Parts: sequence; structure tokens; C-alpha cells
Amino acid sequence: MKNNTICLFLCLVLVFTQTACKRMIDPSFNASGYPPAIEKIVVKKCATSGCHNDISYTNAGNLNLTTWDNMMKGAVNGSVVIPYSPKQSSLLQFVNTYSDLGVTISPSMPLNASPLSREDVLVIRDWIQHGCPDVNGKIPFDDNYANRPKTYLTNQGCDLVSIIDVESQLVMRYVSVGHDPNQVELPHNVKVSPDGRYWYVCFSNGAYFQKFDSRTDQLVQEVNITQGLWNVVKISGDGNLAYISDLTNNGRIVVVDLVQMKVKATYSGSGLLIFPHGIALSQTGDTIYATAQYGNMIYRIIPALPQIDAISLQPGQPPVTTAQLLDPHEVIMSPDYSKYFVTCQTSNEVRVMDARTDTLLKVIPVGIWPLEFAISKNQNLLFVTCQEDQNPVYPFFRGSIYVIDMNTLTVVHKIYEKFFQPHGLAVHEGSSLLFVGSRNADPNGPAPHHVSECAGRNGFYHAIDILNWQSKRPASEVSVDPYSMDIKQ
Repeated sequence: MKNNTICLFLCLVLVFTQTACKRMIDPSFNASGYPPAIEKIVVKKCATSGCHNDISYTNAGNLNLTTWDNMMKGAVNGSVVIPYSPKQSSLLQFVNTYSDLGVTISPSMPLNASPLSREDVLVIRDWIQHGCPDVNGKIPFDDNYANRPKTYLTNQGCDLVSIIDVESQLVMRYVSVGHDPNQVELPHNVKVSPDGRYWYVCFSNGAYFQKFDSRTDQLVQEVNITQGLWNVVKISGDGNLAYISDLTNNGRIVVVDLVQMKVKATYSGSGLLIFPHGIALSQTGDTIYATAQYGNMIYRIIPALPQIDAISLQPGQPPVTTAQLLDPHEVIMSPDYSKYFVTCQTSNEVRVMDARTDTLLKVIPVGIWPLEFAISKNQNLLFVTCQEDQNPVYPFFRGSIYVIDMNTLTVVHKIYEKFFQPHGLAVHEGSSLLFVGSRNADPNGPAPHHVSECAGRNGFYHAIDILNWQSKRPASEVSVDPYSMDIKQ
């Protein structure tokens, strides 16, 4: 009887063990998180020993492909797959060896192994085109997409806008912009409405001004403002009007009603506005300031009169538009509207003007070729990109960010990161992050990690914590000529 009891017990243990083992190796359980067709390719051919598995990935561009979650964390150069954008996804470029299927890069991946079959490449391309879903159909960054804080970055060379997730600092979408698919229209400036509901883009080689819904990042409407070298967009505080500058010798400033998306007014005339560029508005919106790109002056426009005045930035000197003096580029109001700041790209200065009297308050020397501004109201700091500044920390790289205290009007910090020709920048107040786009247009700059489907060199961006001045992650690559930035807070 005792022996029978022992035998029965052993049989039960064996049955339980077999059942438990079957559960542990249940083939329906997908530990990688990839859809089965993607898992078959990526896990078996890419996440292998010596390449992109848990043990080796730090020596393989910091790209871990063992799971879907790990892939979506990106690599040392940023995102490797962009949902709905196979042409901008570097993973596809590296595994594709078929020129008719898109961009190819040498050396192809898997490294030192047989290239993926055409069928495998098509599976990956189609998966990206459908949003890179995981095994359960989850699309990256879809959680709370409508309200997610985002950084918008124009890529002039490809008529694209990169959308960067503020939380992860990764590119999560690309949006094609422009009216004419048969020409490069050069998206030059992007601006988010004060309420964050919309974003707008103008083109330096186009006739249209476009409006996008920030909840979906889809085109809402566009208006023909006629062909021009459209450079800067400034949106009124109530979000109802946009002021756009045409950087030409006989230039214009057009005013667009953003509710109806119609041209409301145009300021122009023979010799009236010569190369207008940067735009700022007084607190009540009754005065428009516009820099004259060349010379030593800015324009002051009072629409109600109407009146246009030329204001010299050099006390005792007449206002002129002779190049190679100060060459004012951008203008921005202080948060309290008591003063405005002007970058002077030839004299390497920021000039501070009293907004009540339009007189000079101070000259602040900065780095070489100062261009764009961004403000942190929380920290009371003004950031200035100096595109061609020498970099004493990383001598191969070029460009810096000067940080100015808006109360003391002094430089309180200089940011020397691995920039190369930094231009656009924007601050996300909630996370105290400064995003900086590097054009990398000079062929002497760092070689891009991958390429784009259009001509030109890819640029990159940084996200810098302005509380400790540390970069959150290595430079992340984007498409050609990243130029202008703005943020949905």
C-alpha cells in the first residue's frame, strides 16, 4: 500500500511538472513583443551574439533588438524606426540591399552575414509603414498622442517636419509639408500657437502657409500668400493672427487671419521694407518690430496710423541697410515686454533695447554668428545660438549656446556640446529641457550615421537639461538641414 502511495505521488509530481513546463514554453507566448513575422526576422537574424542582443548591444551602436520595447528606445543616434515613415527609418536602410525598395547603406546588416531576402525587407518596410505595432497592435507613442508634449523641427532639405517626443527625446513621427510634391519648398520656420492647439509652417521657396492640428499632426488648411522667401512666423498672443516676413530686397510682411486662413493685410512698397526678417510684437499687438537683415536698424510698424519707422540700433548713427555693419537677424520681446533683444550676426552681439523708448540699453558680446533666440520664463534665461562659434571643449565641433540672465543682462553660462552649426532652439518649461537643432550643412561637419531620400547631409539635435547643463542623450540624427524649432508645452 505504501509503495502504491509513493508511485501515485511521483506520477502526480511528474504530471504537474510536465504541465508547468508546457506552460513555460507555450509557443503562443511572445516574449519579444514583436509581431511574429517581425520577430522571425529581427530576433533570429539581428539580435544575435556579437550584434544586437542583450550582451553585445553596447558595442553595436547601443541598439538592443531583443524586444520591441528595446527597439523603441532607439540607439546612440536616436530612433531607428519611425512609425509610418519607412523612408526615414535607419533600420530599414541598413537591412535593405534592393535599390528599388528605397535607400541602401553600406555595410549592410546583418554584418558579415547573408543579406535579408527581398521578402524579409518588404515585411519590415510594410510593418513600419503601418506604424511599427507590437504583437498586440500597440503603436509607439500613441498613448495620449493628442496631448503629448512635442518638439517640432523643420528639415529644410526634405520638406519634412520631425516631431520629437519631449519625454523620451526621440523622433516619433515625420510629417511631409509643402504644397507642391514636385519641388523642394524649404520649410523654414515653424511656430506653435500660444494654446498649443495648432502649428504653422512657412517656406522660403514656396507660396503657401500651412496650418496643422497638433493633436493629430495632420494638415488642416493652407493659404496662398504668393511666392516669396518666407522666413519668420510670429503669432499674436490671442492666436488669431500670424505675421510672416518675406526676406527679399523689396520685402513684405503679410498678416494672415488664422481662424479663416486668409490674408488680412500686407505691408509692402517700393523700398519700404528691405530684407525684413525677425518679427516681434508689442504686448497689445499694436506695434510690429521687424529686423532689417542687413545694416544697423529695425523697422517699427504701427498699423493703426499706418506708420513705418526705421530705428537705429547704434546711438548717434543713422539707420541704414548697408551690409556688414551689425546685420540684425532676430528680435524677441522680454516676458514683461519692457525690452527687446536683437541678435547682430556680423558684430557678434545681442543688443538690448528699451521697448518704451526704442533706445539702446546694453550691448552683450556673444559668440560667432548669433542667430536664434529661445526663452525660459521659469528660469528667466535667454538662449542664443551662435552658429559658427569655436568650441574649446570639443574642437572638432562648431557652435555654442550663450545663456543670458534677462534681469542682469549678463552672460551667465555658455553651452559647448557636440553641436555643428546650431540654429533652431526651443525650451520645454515643464521638463526644463532645451532642444537645439544642428544644421550640419558644412561638409566638414560630422559624417551622418545614415542618409535621407533627398539630397543633402542629415543634421541632428540635442536635448539639454538647463538645471544642470547636461545633455540627456547623445546627439540624435534627423533628416536634411534641421533649421527651426518650436514646442508644444
